[in-house]
Amino acid sequence: MAENLFLLKRRIKTAKNIAQIAKAMEMVSASKIKRAQLIVERNRAYAQRITSLTEDIIAHADLSKFSHPYLAQTDSSRKLLIAFSPDKGLCGSLNTNLYKALLDKDLSDTTVVSVGKKMENMNAKVQSDLIASFPMGTTIPHYSMVYQLITLIEQFYAEGKTGTVEVLYTRFDSLLKQTITSTTLLPISHSIIEKNEEEAIEDLPFLVEPNIESILTDLLPYYVEVKLYDLLMNAYTSEQAARMVAMQNAKNNAQDVAEFLTLTYNKNRQEKITNEILDLANTAA
Repeated sequence: MAENLFLLKRRIKTAKNIAQIAKAMEMVSASKIKRAQLIVERNRAYAQRITSLTEDIIAHADLSKFSHPYLAQTDSSRKLLIAFSPDKGLCGSLNTNLYKALLDKDLSDTTVVSVGKKMENMNAKVQSDLIASFPMGTTIPHYSMVYQLITLIEQFYAEGKTGTVEVLYTRFDSLLKQTITSTTLLPISHSIIEKNEEEAIEDLPFLVEPNIESILTDLLPYYVEVKLYDLLMNAYTSEQAARMVAMQNAKNNAQDVAEFLTLTYNKNRQEKITNEILDLANTAA
């Protein structure tokens, strides 16, 4: 009985320690989410302006006379896949779902660039054509990571090694919902960039100096940067949200275990005391 009480006490302490650690990790992730949302809000005005300006110019450009690799499919049939993942685990089923999404893809004609150590390990398992890997990091991703990815994209387009750029990431819908998503970054889909009739501004004068084509050539890289950074921030925020929820569940489960073990400990302890009293009473009799 004494041995059982000792083991129960140790298990109670372990469960409480796990609950404390999980609570701390939950609070850290919640703090990171808030900071990430502030960064997104801070960059939103710039992103919206670049996006709307680029789309307005494309809507007024004569694309039949303007050629740019970001707007049209190149001769290469190969794809460049940029895949985002966390560096670490303890974020629920997020990494498992990413791995399933990667397995569902046909990677036979695809070159992969991974961002996140978990994605690097996943590509090693499926033996994909992984040509570069970057860490996601534990802090908010810096914009310089986008420049490195853009450099790779430009190099592949310049050398004719790819005709399509896809991004596999986790879209942040809410604190309780994150969706594994695959989207085409390049070429820019006309269905995305064309304005509908209600939004068209054809009746208004539209003057661009020196000309639409030269301005568009300069704007398109910034447009792609903004889109890629948005996907990167979605992946990072989703990781923190998934980890926050996972640690919240771990904390609650550990607290439930501690409470159950405490009740069991108290019951066994009371039983031990009662038996000792009965033994003393029998001895006295």
